Amino acid sequence: MKVLTWNLGFWQHTSNHDRAWAYLREQVAPDLALLQEVSTVRPQSCENILFKQIHQNWGTALYAQNLTLEPFTLETDQPNRVVAAVLKIQDNQDIIAMSIHAPIVKGYVFPHLNEIFDRIEEAISGKTFIVGGDLNTARLAEKVWPNHGHGQFFERLSKSIFFDCFRKFHVFEEQTYFRNNSKWPFQDDHLFVSHDLADRVKSCYVLNNDFTRSLSDHIPVVAEINI
Repeated sequence: MKVLTWNLGFWQHTSNHDRAWAYLREQVAPDLALLQEVSTVRPQSCENILFKQIHQNWGTALYAQNLTLEPFTLETDQPNRVVAAVLKIQDNQDIIAMSIHAPIVKGYVFPHLNEIFDRIEEAISGKTFIVGGDLNTARLAEKVWPNHGHGQFFERLSKSIFFDCFRKFHVFEEQTYFRNNSKWPFQDDHLFVSHDLADRVKSCYVLNNDFTRSLSDHIPVVAEINI
């Protein structure tokens, strides 16, 4: 299964949005995509989309090809920032998938992101899952803004039910967020799986090239998982 998380940057890159969707569908062609800042499209026959609106033209979504998405209820203070579903896989295996777009409230992502992950952990502990998105935090952020919760958040995750796909293959973060006025190479976009899937994660990488950087201020993170 090819899984992708990507913030398509609709509100800053509206003119590129159709090109971003075409690249997603035709070039990357993931089985499952966790999407943020996305304006939804009409699904084709093999596609399923779950979408929650944040602003008038964009929101958070799950996108799947040849997979059924059954909505999964998650109670959180930020309900439109998480889209959750149960994936129906062959052999009656169910996988919970969640796309997260962490809110920044009055300039801070914490404690709001902690509350979201508290609710997620309560809801899916002991289950098989794929969770990720634009978390608006990175390990580097602890060095840039110390004692604002970034370091504590990733320390918490390292001891939790969330297995970091990217860190399985890379010692250091890789920049996924690009903006002209940002001088720090933040990896704001992350993919996690339950520990029962950890050995099945065969690769995880970012799609960093001139074309992907032209489509949004974020670039995709992709994982290949044997399911």
